[in-house]
Amino acid sequence: MTISNDRNVTINGRMFSVRAGDVLLDGALSNGINIPHDCRKGTCGSCMVHVVKGQTVCGETSTQGMVHACQARVVSDLDIELEDVPEIGVTKARVTSVRELAPEIVELVITPEKGVTYLPGQYFRFTFNGFPERPFSPTAPLDGRFDGRTICLNVKRVRGGLVTPYLGTKIRPGHRLQMQGPYGHAFLRPGGTGRLILVSSGCGFAPIWAVACMALRENRDRPIVLIAGTRTADALYMKPALARLSRLPNVKIIPAIEEGPRPHPMVRIGRMETHIPELHPTDIVYACGSPRMVTAVAHLAKSTGATFYADPFECAGPKEPVGLLSALKKLLQARQPQMRVDDEDVWEQLMLPKPDQQQAKPARSATAKEPDNLPLDTHPGTGKAPWYGQVA
Repeated sequence: MTISNDRNVTINGRMFSVRAGDVLLDGALSNGINIPHDCRKGTCGSCMVHVVKGQTVCGETSTQGMVHACQARVVSDLDIELEDVPEIGVTKARVTSVRELAPEIVELVITPEKGVTYLPGQYFRFTFNGFPERPFSPTAPLDGRFDGRTICLNVKRVRGGLVTPYLGTKIRPGHRLQMQGPYGHAFLRPGGTGRLILVSSGCGFAPIWAVACMALRENRDRPIVLIAGTRTADALYMKPALARLSRLPNVKIIPAIEEGPRPHPMVRIGRMETHIPELHPTDIVYACGSPRMVTAVAHLAKSTGATFYADPFECAGPKEPVGLLSALKKLLQARQPQMRVDDEDVWEQLMLPKPDQQQAKPARSATAKEPDNLPLDTHPGTGKAPWYGQVA
């Protein structure tokens, strides 16, 4: 009796055959079925798929039933489901503005030449003319206002890097670039009601802020715990966003730093994962930042049965020697005016009583305008809360 080495794989109703042991992504692509993918290392999460029935080896993820198609090898017949995500494309764009947010943290605003669609939490690959490609996640402006025409990025200047040190100098308003995407699996799923636990370190706050804004635009009463951390206090660039979120009674904000001194008593000290509240199986956890932090949060989520999505930041790192010239540049940048981390007005906004702790107020009418301190601003001229994942 001859035992067949062929396996039938069905993806969203389309069936094809592969050999046992084949990589799932390769088998799908060779049969004309596109699974969104990017890194092919099992890191970015773009190729994550849901195994409804059957068995694979390798490519396991922190989310139950999900595998990295670029790493998973087919063992048995498979039934696979793909989530509906925006199609990957290439768009030309230009830099509109570059603004310092904190020491070594820059806000970059980009205007695409044509409309792009992405899901909050996804990322693009940006290639500035004359520079190598780098991945960044679009976010909402720190004031929560979205104009529907631009893409906002929060970027850390990496010492000795080939791209980010030139933001604001060689890469300035008017600079041309190309953006490819969107990629990534750590995006907000619409219609969710479970408590969101959002954990970020450094500029990992960018996609986390995007997820938080969209979740609140969809359901302003959804319970959220947001932990925003940095290594030191001078990198807490996201204070304006935290101040706005803190006014919502259903949102708990936890700013944290890994190393003191703390700029305000409400700022916690220690690694981000140590500030996560007790998790429950109904919680939905997002983590974005350093791979170490993401791994620690993934372990906590898995141990409690919570749903987990992650976007670990893989830094390209320095590719050129750091010498006296680089040190002088860093010193000059440090002398530029920066947002102070000890501004009492911002910290006091975070300490203000939430609406449910204040005197009761009349019910808000259905047509009332949202308060300015909430990230629910309407699009100018339409009166509707825009989805910042769609840029015209």
